[in-house]
Amino acid sequence: MRGTHAVTFLLFSFFAIFSFWLMFHTFSYDTKAHAMMLSQKVWSDFAQHIPFIRSFSLGENFPPVHPLFPGAPIRYHFLFYALVGTLEKLGIRIDWALNIPSSLGFFLLLTGIYLVAMRLFSSQRVAILSLVFFLFNGSLSFIQFFQKQPLNFKDFPAFAPWGKGDITAFWNLNIYTNQRHLALTFGIALVFLFFLRGRLEDSRRPLVDFAFAVLFGVLFGLFPFFHQPTLLILAVFMATYFLTMPKLRPFLFINGLLTTLLVIPQLQFFQGSTKALQWYPGYLIHDSLSLWHFVSFWWQNLGLHSILVPVGFFLAPKKIRAFFLPVFVLFFLGNMFKFSQEVAANHKFFNFALILGNMLTAYAVTRLWTLIKFIKIIIVIVVVFFLTLSGIIDFFIIAGDAKGALADIPANKTATWIVRNTPKNAIFLNSSFLYHPASLAGRNIFLGWPYFPWSEGYDTRTRLTEMQDMYSANDLAILCSKLKTYHISYITFQSRNAASELVFREEVYQKHFENVFFDAVEGFRIYSTKSGCP
Repeated sequence: MRGTHAVTFLLFSFFAIFSFWLMFHTFSYDTKAHAMMLSQKVWSDFAQHIPFIRSFSLGENFPPVHPLFPGAPIRYHFLFYALVGTLEKLGIRIDWALNIPSSLGFFLLLTGIYLVAMRLFSSQRVAILSLVFFLFNGSLSFIQFFQKQPLNFKDFPAFAPWGKGDITAFWNLNIYTNQRHLALTFGIALVFLFFLRGRLEDSRRPLVDFAFAVLFGVLFGLFPFFHQPTLLILAVFMATYFLTMPKLRPFLFINGLLTTLLVIPQLQFFQGSTKALQWYPGYLIHDSLSLWHFVSFWWQNLGLHSILVPVGFFLAPKKIRAFFLPVFVLFFLGNMFKFSQEVAANHKFFNFALILGNMLTAYAVTRLWTLIKFIKIIIVIVVVFFLTLSGIIDFFIIAGDAKGALADIPANKTATWIVRNTPKNAIFLNSSFLYHPASLAGRNIFLGWPYFPWSEGYDTRTRLTEMQDMYSANDLAILCSKLKTYHISYITFQSRNAASELVFREEVYQKHFENVFFDAVEGFRIYSTKSGCP
């Protein structure tokens, strides 16, 4: 017993150390240079996260709007980054403000995996293997890795839909370092499942159950602002268990009713969204869908899990099999429907399904170890090796990833001037998309990198056209009409790194608008609209 407790203590210590290392390794701060240090693998996603954080810490973002698409109802689950922004506003440096909740969230996820696997299978081997299979994915991306010569530990060997092939970018730990709110919501969902399983084993505590039903109902009621896909995932589990587990129905009814009552008013914030449910069979291979391609796609992405998850399911006791039914429902829904503008966002369904599916794989491996003793070595070397090889390669790529410096206030003179001299709710017509100084200063920009707002269902095509019209305007009356329509207070021009999609004409601005800021080194110019459009 003491040995078991010692192993558990070491595991939880590892969870904490690894979680904090992973988050601080990918995002830190150089206090001497006043620069954010970002891993190359998080550089793109943080171009949305940092503007959100700064809109709450240095800006005035209430009621919340998208800082990369102001003037329209918000459609992004902003609550996590509002929390981070509030922490920074209270005086905590931005890397700590972001990394502490991110690390705690990842710690909760690892803990949840371990506890759920232990409660289901009462086996530390299964629980530890479930963690190993989560940390080191079982896709077949290692094949692409060894096909490239020389071997490259700088880039992920597979990165669909943005890279070649069918193996997606969503299986390694990069999704948790980029989508910092994901681990926390998954961890909360696993705690909920852990509680549900415990209630099935002991249903003699009605008052305690009622209290927890209310607690989880209130918590899930915040998920439209916290993480919408996880709310959908939880809805699938709750609906499936309500239909298949009569013992849980009173608890799930109270929990579901309270969640629904809290969710409905929040939907007003997302009015006008194009995130309607759509029939979209095939997920990322929708346009080339066939039975063979479907089987091939998932074989490449899941590897041996595609065999061992069903094997583990049928080997598991009947009561445990019922617990895993929603996993297959999630897999079906993710492959058949589109829940947002960007179908790639369905990966959250598959990620959560595989977290539980890993437990079935782990159970299948341990059962095979017990039943077929004479091939233990083959099971360990072949099965476990090929279930983790791609993940091991991906881990070394993350661990060895280089960092880039992003000049922050006060090193960034333009952002510093904006913080000190412009209203917190000002909107800037921005001459570049990624990490614009106004975003670093917590101000809203007219249009950030179009991919981000597009994926949330915003009409980026029209806004990009409007943006071009304003930057190439030669009629002051028309220009002022547009500037007033979008409540734009400042316009920026820059000599370097300007948005290549746009054509800039500065003559009208030079003639009619006051140049309130000029940085000769970076070539940034800022014009105020007050003088030109009274």
